[in-house]
Amino acid sequence: MKAITRTSLVLALVLPFGSLNLHAAEQIPVERYHYGMQLDVQKVLVLEEVPSLRCQVVEARMDYLDSQGHKRRLAYLKQAKACENEN
Repeated sequence: MKAITRTSLVLALVLPFGSLNLHAAEQIPVERYHYGMQLDVQKVLVLEEVPSLRCQVVEARMDYLDSQGHKRRLAYLKQAKACENEN
């Protein structure tokens, strides 16, 4: 019985701190790219795109730091990587 109480106490103390990390994760607003948009990209952090086996337009995302050091997220459309193999 003491082991269950001890385990419950440990979980009660640890779980709130573990969930803080989940809530502390940055929620970066996504900005949608439009033609002619001025971008302030100091450093690219992540480039991702929706996987596709066909040559088509897909949604992509870029996470980057601007010249002020702020983390930004940009969504845009591009040709899928599958298009790289076509002539």
